[in-house]
Amino acid sequence: MKMTVLVERLDEHVYRASTPHPVAIECEGCSRDEAVERLRDQTAARLKGGELVQVSIPGERDANPWVTYAGVWKDHANFDAVMENIAEYRRTLA
Repeated sequence: MKMTVLVERLDEHVYRASTPHPVAIECEGCSRDEAVERLRDQTAARLKGGELVQVSIPGERDANPWVTYAGVWKDHANFDAVMENIAEYRRTLA
């Protein structure tokens, strides 16, 4: 697994390495490499005791935003003419 790690220099002798979700961990060290190594060790230990899974949570975010507009033009006076123009254009492409 690869994760993006933010490494920050806090002062002359302290570096901090941190990861965002799903495994939010921060570690400090006297060097950049030490901070990253500590983070790697802690992340591995934390992941060893669990697993990452993806689940679908029902709600509005899963809803298709285009459904709101479905059928909005069905009773428009020019609907059939527009559909015929689209069909004619597609026939010219074939």
